[in-house]
Amino acid sequence: MGFSGPGLYEIVPFQAPDLSASAWEGKMEPGAVVRTYARDRSNPSTNALWLITLVSGSGDSAVYLILNDRTGYPLTATADSAVTSTPQISPSDPTTHWTIKSSPVSGYEVYTINNKVESRGQLNVRGASSSSGADILAWPVSNSDNTKWYFDRRP
Repeated sequence: MGFSGPGLYEIVPFQAPDLSASAWEGKMEPGAVVRTYARDRSNPSTNALWLITLVSGSGDSAVYLILNDRTGYPLTATADSAVTSTPQISPSDPTTHWTIKSSPVSGYEVYTINNKVESRGQLNVRGASSSSGADILAWPVSNSDNTKWYFDRRP
């Protein structure tokens, strides 16, 4: 489960591989909060799939938009130290821009996802929870296990 550039992915917490990042409740309206949800590996819900598109750069300096597959709304760090969401917002807004960097742990191919706005930090599962429904935060950079992610590429 590695990141190989733009494409459609499930984004899976390293510390809870039976969960994935999900635009909560699968609503079509903008502004859904993003939380962990139980994975269905064989048939993931479209609100748990994310289309990653290149904004600029390449390699470790590449910047991406992460769009919810169901709604097309971008994963956004809407405030410092707050739950991420999928608002209706311009894709040029820097709070919708993310870097994805390899951060291996004990031989596992995992990644950190950092916001382009430095104060918004990186994606973080609240309290390192392994339970469905845990908030996914834009939190100050710590590079702890609850800030590491697998990418499961989907066809």
